[in-house]
Amino acid sequence: MGFMHLFWGFLFLIDIRINQFDILPDVIGYVLFFLGFVRLERRSSHFRSAKTVSVALIILSVVTLILELSPPTSWLFMFLYQAVVFILNLYMVFHICYGIGDMAGRKGHRAFQNKAVQRWRWFLAVIAATFVVMLIAPLVPGLAIVLALALMIASVCIHVLMMLLMQEAEHVLRR
Repeated sequence: MGFMHLFWGFLFLIDIRINQFDILPDVIGYVLFFLGFVRLERRSSHFRSAKTVSVALIILSVVTLILELSPPTSWLFMFLYQAVVFILNLYMVFHICYGIGDMAGRKGHRAFQNKAVQRWRWFLAVIAATFVVMLIAPLVPGLAIVLALALMIASVCIHVLMMLLMQEAEHVLRR
């Protein structure tokens, strides 16, 4: 159906690094999202919208790989760059969750529809909190480190919850 592509896409968005090397490159995740949206786009306009933004995220993730080789010295540039990536991710996940909700609603699965919308809200909360920590990091580095650790755990949790939603969508919405 396409949801398992999204499942694996969320896995690759989990940021796990060994010696600054991202062992789950985002670019692979965004390609998987794109492939999933291609399979799902006729089922909801939300997936068509998400497919379009996934192309931009593929390009930006390649740029990110290049920037990691020679990072810019400007904190402001990186902040604005990351803000754009965060906003595009939010847009994509919004359309994933509401696309699932749209499909679930048409099939009469109201509880599953509500679950998809709730997952969107949780994802939004984690991304918003991450953005705030990025803002305060230069001002209060000690607090930012503690909050960043908590947000890393929250980020892994929300990505796993999104993966579980994709797995459930593959089964519930197939019927």
